[in-house]
Amino acid sequence: MKCALAAIAVLFLDPFAVSLLAQREQTPKPIEPELINNSAPPPNAAARVRFSGNSKFSNRELSIALADPLSWIQQRGLSTPLADDTAYYLKTFYRRRGYPMVDVKYKIQEPYLDLYIMEGPYYKLGTITFEGNKTFKASTLRDYMIGTTRSRYSQFQKELPFVESDLITGTSLLQSFYVSQGFPKVDMVKLATMPDNRTGTVNAIVTINEGPRFFFGPIHFYNNYNIARKEFAAKIKSLTNPPKPYSEAELQNLQRDLTFIFKSKGYYSAAVTVTPDFNSIEGGRVPISVDSVPGAIYQFGAVIASQEPNARLRPEFLPRRLAPLRGQIYDPQKLKDLYSKLYMTGLYDSIDIEEVPQADDTIALVASPQEAKPKELGFYAGYDTFNGIILGANYSNRNIDGLGRIFSVHANYTSRGPDGEISYENPWLFESDLDFTSALGISVKELIGYSIQNYYARIRLKKTFRKGVQTTAFFEAKESNISSIVIHPESLVGPTSYQLITLGVSQTLDFRDSPTNPRKGWVVDGSASYSESVDGNASFARLTGRYSTYFSFGKTLLAAGARLGYISSNQGFIAVPIDERFFNGGSTTVRSFYETELSPKDTENHPIGGLARSIFNVEYDVPIYGDLLGAAFVDAGGTGNTPFDNFATGVGGGLRYNLPVGPVRVDYGVNPAPRKNQSTSVLSL
Repeated sequence: MKCALAAIAVLFLDPFAVSLLAQREQTPKPIEPELINNSAPPPNAAARVRFSGNSKFSNRELSIALADPLSWIQQRGLSTPLADDTAYYLKTFYRRRGYPMVDVKYKIQEPYLDLYIMEGPYYKLGTITFEGNKTFKASTLRDYMIGTTRSRYSQFQKELPFVESDLITGTSLLQSFYVSQGFPKVDMVKLATMPDNRTGTVNAIVTINEGPRFFFGPIHFYNNYNIARKEFAAKIKSLTNPPKPYSEAELQNLQRDLTFIFKSKGYYSAAVTVTPDFNSIEGGRVPISVDSVPGAIYQFGAVIASQEPNARLRPEFLPRRLAPLRGQIYDPQKLKDLYSKLYMTGLYDSIDIEEVPQADDTIALVASPQEAKPKELGFYAGYDTFNGIILGANYSNRNIDGLGRIFSVHANYTSRGPDGEISYENPWLFESDLDFTSALGISVKELIGYSIQNYYARIRLKKTFRKGVQTTAFFEAKESNISSIVIHPESLVGPTSYQLITLGVSQTLDFRDSPTNPRKGWVVDGSASYSESVDGNASFARLTGRYSTYFSFGKTLLAAGARLGYISSNQGFIAVPIDERFFNGGSTTVRSFYETELSPKDTENHPIGGLARSIFNVEYDVPIYGDLLGAAFVDAGGTGNTPFDNFATGVGGGLRYNLPVGPVRVDYGVNPAPRKNQSTSVLSL
C-alpha cells in the first residue's frame, strides 16, 4: 500500500519522473562499489550523520549499509569528496533494493553530514522476455539475468526488486553462457526495460543474435599419440562423443589437460599446441589438430629442505618424507598426494615445494616449510537425541619427538556416561607409509536395558595404496562388565563379564569429492573380524559392508546408501555379548524409529539386538539459503537372525547446516505402518 501511494505521489509531482529512461540519462559512476554486508554496530562517525526523508529503511539500517564510507570519515575527517562518496553509496544501497529513482543530496554542517533522501517508488522485477533465443529454455536464461540479484535473497523468495545494474551484469553473464555453449559470435543486441507504474513492476526484453553454433569435431594427433593412447582416447571421447560445444576456454582446457597427461608420463618439459581449423568445418563441427614436443623423460631427483630458525621437527624429517619419490618417473599427481598427506598431519601451516629441472633430466624438489604449532587443547559441547548433552576436552601433541609422532588424550561425558582414551600414532612406522596407532581407553555407559563398563587396548595398522584406496588391520583386547540388567530373561544379554580378543581387517574404496560434505562420487568399505573370549566359551565372526553414492543435479544432491552386517557364532545367539550385536533405528540408521527401537526385543520391550542387520537410505537435499539445506528421505532396514527380520520403512524430512567438519542435522521421521510398541514419528538431532 505504501509503495502504491508513493508511486501516485510521484505522478502528481512530476509526470515525467517515472520514466526510467530519464534516470538513465544521468551520468552514473562507471562501477558501483560492492557494499559490505556488515551486521556489526556502525562506527562512531555514524553518530554525526543525519538522515531525512527515509521511510523504507531505519536510520540504523542505513548506518550499517554505510559502514565503509562512515569509517573513512572517522579516519580522515569530514570532507566534500567523502560526503559525495557517502551519498553515492546510499543511492547504490537503495537502487539495489528496488528504488531506481532514488536521489540523495548532502550538506555538510559541521560536525554533521546531513543526507536528504528522495526514495521514489519501489519497483519489482517482472517478466524477462528473450527475443532471438532459439536454443535454450527461457528459465535457464532468466537464471543468468537475475543471478546477481538472486544471490542477495533466498531462492524461495519469488518477488525480486528491479535492479537495472544487475540486469546489465546479467546480459554479460548470459553472453558468457552462450559462448561456453558453442556460440562464439553471439551478440546481446539490446536490453530494454519497461516500467509499469500502475503495478510497480518493470518488465525486460533481451534481444539476442545467437549466430552460428560450433561443436568439437575430430581431434587429430600429428605425433606422439602412442605415449598415452588410453588417456588421450578418453579425453578425445569426452569432447567428441557426443560432440561438446566448442569454445576458446574449452580449447585451452584441452591443451592444459593434454600437457598434464604428458607430464604424468614423466615428460616434464612437454609442449602441446592445439589448433582449430575453421576452414574445414562440417555440420558445425570444428576439427582440432594436436602437435606435441614431449622432450625427455624426467625422474624425481634430489630433495632440498630448508629449516626454520626455531623448527621443532628434525632436519631429516621432511627429506625422509619426500625420499620415496626419488628415482621414480616424474608424476605431478604423486607429488600432490604426498603433499596432501603431509599437510593433513597438521605439522605444517604450509609447504612450498618448488620443482627445479636439472641437466641430468631429474627434478629437484626444493621445500620451504612453515611449521604449525604442534600442541592443541580443545573443548567442545553438543547434543544428540540418544546421548543427550555432550561435553568433552582433548589434548594432542602432533610432534612429541621431532619426527611427527602424535600423542593425544580425550575425555568425553554424555548423559549416558563418561569415556576417555589415550593414544599414540606413528604415521610413518619403520620409515614406511604404514600408519600405526595404539590406544588405551575406558567407557562407562547406561544403555537401554543395561549398563556396561569397557576397558580396552587397541592396535591399528593402516596403509594407503593410492588416493581413496586404504587397507587396515586391527587388534583389540577388551574387558567388559555388564550390570543393572532389566532385560528379561537375563540370559538374553549373553555373557555379562568377559574378556574378548578381536582380530580384523577392513578395506575402503573412497572416491567421493569430500569425506565430510560430498557432492559426487561413491564409497565402498567392508570389514571382517574374528573374536574369541579368553576363557574360550564364546567365539564369533563378523562381516560388515557399506556402499554410498552421491549425484549432484545443479545445486541439489541425491544420496543413496546400503549397509549390511552379519555375525556367525557356533554357540548361537546367546554366546554373542549384547554390546557386540547389531541394533537398528536412530538418527544414523532408520530415522523413523528411536535409537535401537527397530531391533529384536525381550518380553518387556527392551532391545536385545540381532546377528544380522540391513540399512537402506535415500536422501534428496535442496539448498534453502547459504549452507542451510532442506532434506527429504526414505529409510528402510531390519535386524534379527537375517538382515530382513523386523524389516520396516520410514519417510521424513529435515534440515542440514553444512560445517567444515560435517553437517548439523535435524530430522523428523514418520513410521507409515507402526507395529505394536513402535513409535509413529521421531524427531532427532
